Amino acid sequence: MEQQDIRELRVGDVMETEWPTLGPQSTVEEAIKLFAEAQISGAPVVEGERLVGIITEGDLIFQDAEVKSPGFLDILGGIVPLGNTEEYRREALKSAGVTVDEVMTDDPVTVVPEATLAETATVMAEQRKKILPVVEGERLVGVITRMDILTLHVLKPRL
Repeated sequence: MEQQDIRELRVGDVMETEWPTLGPQSTVEEAIKLFAEAQISGAPVVEGERLVGIITEGDLIFQDAEVKSPGFLDILGGIVPLGNTEEYRREALKSAGVTVDEVMTDDPVTVVPEATLAETATVMAEQRKKILPVVEGERLVGVITRMDILTLHVLKPRL
């Protein structure tokens, strides 16, 4: 049997189809508990089978982070913001959130089952993502992680 280049494998061949998910109205506490019990760092957020977002440890760390407000400059009685006020608003909302839909990333980077592992690894590296939902249209069909790809390089599955 000839050996196939792992990078040419398709996401659909190696993705995890039984990955835990959360609903938008799940609590942040439920998300943290799921991450700890399942030993995962992120979970897709779904309504029915439709992917509506993703929540990761990075989203949840805002719960404990100090949100720094942008400085302001008072010029001739007018106030001029010195920082990005939209970013401050997003960070403040995330730090106060109690449900998943308040802290999740609502437009996650995704991949399709037909993508190669090389393409997927490139997206993960460029977008700095550890986990990608796998979708067909808007329907969640699985998840692929960095570790799924790295493990293949060590285990070299029989193809």
